[in-house]
Amino acid sequence: MVFDGERFHRPLCPAGILSLRKRAGAVLLAALTLVASACSMATKVRSMFGGDLPFYVVVMPEANENSAVAVDAVVVYNQNVLDQIMKLRASEWFAKKKQFMNDHRGDIDVQAWEWIPDQVVPEQNIAYRAGARKVVLFADYASEGEHRAALDPQQRFRLVLDTLDLNVKVIQ
Repeated sequence: MVFDGERFHRPLCPAGILSLRKRAGAVLLAALTLVASACSMATKVRSMFGGDLPFYVVVMPEANENSAVAVDAVVVYNQNVLDQIMKLRASEWFAKKKQFMNDHRGDIDVQAWEWIPDQVVPEQNIAYRAGARKVVLFADYASEGEHRAALDPQQRFRLVLDTLDLNVKVIQ
């Protein structure tokens, strides 16, 4: 700093320019770090505050032995309720669905769809609130089986409705 009799002045010298370059570089680095981490942060933020879980659906031509397939996504917020749901087969879920929803208000959210064989389905979303523990998918197949899958609410996935059962693959 230089005092000219009235005020202090910072001389523009290479050291001052270098300092400005360092500051600009640090700001640029911080901005790039924020942009680079935004994708991974979105999942963490979504899990803390809720959001929409995007997923894809593929309905095979012979799905459910060539019959429509009802699919429910049950977002579970309570561990005890999750334990109960994980014991249910899809046929039990669909038979008891209304009563289960009445008995567990606030502990679950349910979204329902129905697709026909070979239907082209656009990207779908499952809405959920903060505190979601799992998303449980039930598919109402005519064949015997569990026809159930459980997923983390932060993991995108592909749901394939095949001839005799559903298949879920997590997308990284």
